[in-house]
Amino acid sequence: MKRILLVLLAIGLVLLPLLATAEVRTYTEMVTVKVEDDEYTARKKAEQRAREQALEHYLRDIYPDRAATLNLTGDEKYIRDLEILESNVSGMFSKELKAKIKVTINEEAVRAYLKRQGAVTGKNEERRIVVMLIPGKMDSGDAPFVLDNVRAEVRRSLTAAEYTVIDSDDEVVQQALSEEADYNKMVKHINSIADKLADRGEWLVLGKVDVDVSQDGSMKSYHALMTGKTVSLASRDLMWEGNVDGLARVRASESPKAALRLAAVNGGKLFATEVTAALNTKTLTQERRGARYEVVLPTAGNYKLERKLIKMFNDEIAGLKNVSQKGRGKGDLVLDLYYVGKISDLVDLLLDTFEKDQQLQRWNPQIEGNKVTFK
Repeated sequence: MKRILLVLLAIGLVLLPLLATAEVRTYTEMVTVKVEDDEYTARKKAEQRAREQALEHYLRDIYPDRAATLNLTGDEKYIRDLEILESNVSGMFSKELKAKIKVTINEEAVRAYLKRQGAVTGKNEERRIVVMLIPGKMDSGDAPFVLDNVRAEVRRSLTAAEYTVIDSDDEVVQQALSEEADYNKMVKHINSIADKLADRGEWLVLGKVDVDVSQDGSMKSYHALMTGKTVSLASRDLMWEGNVDGLARVRASESPKAALRLAAVNGGKLFATEVTAALNTKTLTQERRGARYEVVLPTAGNYKLERKLIKMFNDEIAGLKNVSQKGRGKGDLVLDLYYVGKISDLVDLLLDTFEKDQQLQRWNPQIEGNKVTFK
């Protein structure tokens, strides 16, 4: 028995280093850059280009279906190690530096980034999308049938694209919808609707379905005309807005019910395709820029405390961008900022930082949409 245990331990010691390095991916990149200033600057440009090329190759290898919409811009945090293996400068009047550079990818950092953006395959809690579809111009008798088919296709298409769909089956979403829902009114009050749904998902899709039927000789055209928009529930940024036409052209003798169903399916599929195409590109842009949040702090006009807080936000809270002051002086300190992440993550960071200060640790946060108020 002891001998077996010793053998297993020996095998484990041999395999452990292999398992630890199993996910390390290294790429050897050949790079050529012009020497415009000096060789040191050219080497730095070559290193940056090697990072970009290596990340591009990594994305193509690991996420081939999404590589075209992803761009990590060669950020150093996604690189574990970089080594110039060879380099030489050639040319007399127009010099070029050619380098052979080994780049090791920081896979953990890349996966964390892609997960936050919902770009990794597989469902996760950060790919929740709330869908609200309402009837527009159509025969009242057709409305339930058409909407059911549109909803089913939108759900199927979004689920196939690895989104978790929250729609009219959800009690909170159902409460936000009414039988007499008017699309224009809902668009006008979209921020208040988003406030109610802020904890249900990351994005809100609002859509309206109109039905139109026309005849041309022996053929009939059934249109499921869909109008909609998609907003980020955190920042209220408009991610997509547009119109699609689910056209079904059939013989006039065909069953109207079957033709309406086909039009609804076509409309739902096109609608979902437009939404996912926008999210796959714009959410990545939002990650680099961050989402906009408003933070209200009860300083009661204490100038020294306000200065301390502004310095703290700029120096100690990781991931913040463009911290600007909206209100200050007599009442609360109101800060407008961009943060790379969810508002709940931002609040957790603020609470951890405030815990270090006796005056600030008594404050409690209240989150309302993209606004957090400390009291």
